[in-house]
Amino acid sequence: MTFALLAPLALVAHRGLAGRLGWARWPTLGVLLSLAVVLTLTLPPEPGVPIGGPGLSGLGACTGSLFDPGVLGRGLIATTERGERVGNVLMFVPLTFFAVYASRRPALVATVGVVLPVAIELTQSIEGVGRECVGYDWVNNAIGAVAGVLLAMAVIRLRDVVGESPPR
Repeated sequence: MTFALLAPLALVAHRGLAGRLGWARWPTLGVLLSLAVVLTLTLPPEPGVPIGGPGLSGLGACTGSLFDPGVLGRGLIATTERGERVGNVLMFVPLTFFAVYASRRPALVATVGVVLPVAIELTQSIEGVGRECVGYDWVNNAIGAVAGVLLAMAVIRLRDVVGESPPR
C-alpha cells in the first residue's frame, strides 16, 4: 500500500527534482522509486502485529544496539537469517546506485546511505508498529549502500572508457 502511494509521487516529482538539483532525469526517478521501496519495506507496521503507537521507551535499547560492537559484528558474520540479511543488503544497492548515477557525488551519497539506515532504525523504535531496531540491520543496510555506490562508480567509469554519454 505504501509503495502504491509513493510511486506515483515519484513519477510526478522526479522531473522537477532533477531540474532543481541538476541531476539526470531518469536516474532521479530511480532514486525516488528506490527510496519508495526502502520506506515501504522498513516503516509500515509489521504484518499481524498490533499497533502500539509512538513512544520513546525503545529508544535507549535501539541506540545501544546501534553502538554495541557484538550486535554490529553479528551483522557481518551471522549465518542464520540469511534471507533477511541479504534483503537488508540488497535493499540499499539501487538507491545509492541511482543517487550516484544521478548526482555524480559518491562520497556524499555513501555518507547519506550509511546514515539513512540509522534514522530508519531510530524511527522504527519510536513508531510502535512492531518493527524492531537492531544494529545488525544497519550494518547490512550500510554494506548495501556502499556496494551501490561502488557499483555506480564502476558503471560510470566503464561508460567513460567506452565513451558513451550518461542518460538524461
